[in-house]
Amino acid sequence: MRDCSGLALAVVLAVGCGGAKAPKPGTDSAEAWLSSTIQGQKVGYSVYRFDQQADGYRFESFIKMTLAMQGKEQQVQSHSEAYTGPDLVLQSFTFNFSSQDRSFGVKGRVVGDTLWIAAPGSREERSITLTGPVYPSSALGRYVAVKKLKIDSTYKVDVFDVAVMGVSRAEVRVEGREKVRVGGQEFDALRFTTRMTKAIVTSWIDEKGMAIVETSPPGIRSERTEASQVMKAEPQGEKFDVLTMFRVPVDTNIPDGLKVSSLKLEITGIDPKEYQLSGPGQQVLNTTPLTVEIVTPDLPTEPVPLPIAAESDFLKPSVTIQCDAPEVKAKLKEAIGDERDGVAAARKLVSWVFTVVEKQPTASFPNALDVLKTMRGDCNEHAVLFAALARAAGIPTQTAVGLLYMNGAFYYHAWNEVYLGQWLPVDATFGEFPASALHLKLAQGELSEQAEILGVVGSVSIKVTEFGTDRGK
Repeated sequence: MRDCSGLALAVVLAVGCGGAKAPKPGTDSAEAWLSSTIQGQKVGYSVYRFDQQADGYRFESFIKMTLAMQGKEQQVQSHSEAYTGPDLVLQSFTFNFSSQDRSFGVKGRVVGDTLWIAAPGSREERSITLTGPVYPSSALGRYVAVKKLKIDSTYKVDVFDVAVMGVSRAEVRVEGREKVRVGGQEFDALRFTTRMTKAIVTSWIDEKGMAIVETSPPGIRSERTEASQVMKAEPQGEKFDVLTMFRVPVDTNIPDGLKVSSLKLEITGIDPKEYQLSGPGQQVLNTTPLTVEIVTPDLPTEPVPLPIAAESDFLKPSVTIQCDAPEVKAKLKEAIGDERDGVAAARKLVSWVFTVVEKQPTASFPNALDVLKTMRGDCNEHAVLFAALARAAGIPTQTAVGLLYMNGAFYYHAWNEVYLGQWLPVDATFGEFPASALHLKLAQGELSEQAEILGVVGSVSIKVTEFGTDRGK
């Protein structure tokens, strides 16, 4: 069993609005310490802080959690700083994430209508064109508090979310004022919800916009705690295993080793309008009940010369898929030699990544250059490295995320799709070319799209109504 929930966990941990440096006396500043639980079990704490600068504000956060992944303890922490103008509009940021297995750091700055992002190991900054004012996610509480937003009203705000390295349109709804009691103390709080990447975060804030209580998927709850007591929020004894958050049990057993070429599912808890349930080898047959059929597609029968000109957007480098890096191009030569047929090259790359990357559950923000250094990881690391190598070879490639059937349940999983005259699913984690029909795709794209799967955690149920095998393949 390979747990691939590390990226989803890392995305959850990246959200915050406080910090680790003391505010400057005499400035507009605030601080909040919170203890955190997942599904009622202690996992760690966070510190939120902001302070006024000469030309704006600094928002800082520190989050620490101790969990388990397949029984292996993971101490995970993130630290971020965002600098804004007096209007809370983003000017620059830094973000660092670390666990026992990995560390990841990124920084960015806004110049005119462009956000420039530089990730470790990258020789060039990546750019995002902005269409208007963008606010850091860490400043949303302050935004709601000072903008005097109307009760029972919804506002659309462009937010830079460091968790997904992109700008998302957030729907902020101000619910109203209510009394909140935590830690034996009662607060007069303003409640609002933020819907972003198909997940809803509910926040109760004080008059300065600092969190008193915050709840978010998958079952995370953070509550205001005295700073002197926050270390008691450190989990003791057996650690919460994140695998349980992303497990969807089913009552149909599909024996291991079968080459499953078709699968029919009845699904509840997923809105077919919200997720990409139709795609390569996958189609929606009915919406009431939601019925999805998945089949293993046929491979091209003729060679596909490289490079492939179609779908050229999926040949470009990104913050995490550094297909233009010399290190990636050197490994590509090692993996496929002088192969010029796209079908043969994609098959070789699936086999190479499957063979050389050690299977290990990892809490990280995977990027191709980091995986090349460590040569280990879970499905996310396999997918990002495969994408970089395939794009470098001239094969349009994207990352797909969803749920994969294994051992009587569906689990979070990431794999790839390659364009070889048509889009085909492939899975380097399991060495499958093409990928089996056990893959239920929900989204595709970069981190911002992959994070959308958080919206179904804890709400989806699946029934296997039919499956077929092709023992001849």
